[in-house]
Amino acid sequence: MTASRAVLDSRAMKAGLLIAAGLLCIVMCTGAWARHRSHSSGTPGEFDYYLLSLSWSPAYCLDAPGAAECNGPRRYGFIVHGLWPQYERGAPEHCNVHREVPEDVVRGVADFMPARNLVYHEWSAHGTCSGLEPADYFSLVRRAYASVVMPPQLTAPGAPVQMPTTAIAESFLRSNPRLPAQAMLVTCSSQGAPRLREVRVCFDRALAPRPCSADVVRGACRAPELIVPPIR
Repeated sequence: MTASRAVLDSRAMKAGLLIAAGLLCIVMCTGAWARHRSHSSGTPGEFDYYLLSLSWSPAYCLDAPGAAECNGPRRYGFIVHGLWPQYERGAPEHCNVHREVPEDVVRGVADFMPARNLVYHEWSAHGTCSGLEPADYFSLVRRAYASVVMPPQLTAPGAPVQMPTTAIAESFLRSNPRLPAQAMLVTCSSQGAPRLREVRVCFDRALAPRPCSADVVRGACRAPELIVPPIR
């Protein structure tokens, strides 16, 4: 190989590296911009309905055994993951509201939101979009949670239960006659044997049950049967 050919090959390699680095920067910067945009969207109080997400704590504790709710003296069944403002398509998040959750409010919701960090996160990500003050928002969360009757067979199972996904939904509908089938869905884990993850219920802004929008329904569990881990 001549010296001039070697110089040309070296220059071509450097040019290729510069182009690749530039493309990588574009991808990373675009991704960062998109993430920032998705996490700083919405105007407080401007949304269509609420989605109440009830998390099956025993399943969560299998994946995160070090979590606060998994190591205290009390063992939980369904706890509140969140009450999320929704659009008919999509949802606002992290609205431009800068208020801290008062300590008495954090302590006051510990019976159904036992992890302090969860309370802070849910306020930052979702509560700020409600248009409410923190105390009023978490009071609304309590009302939504209290309006859902937990099925007896899912109150305190002492051993793992395997049951059809439809049976879980039907048990909620039997325990909550005013709840239309279109207003709730069941979600499950996506890895390994499918486990019950959450039950989600849709409410209008006055907390009357209403049908969930199509993008929410797409998150429903497709597995025919689920394992319900026991409360320990």
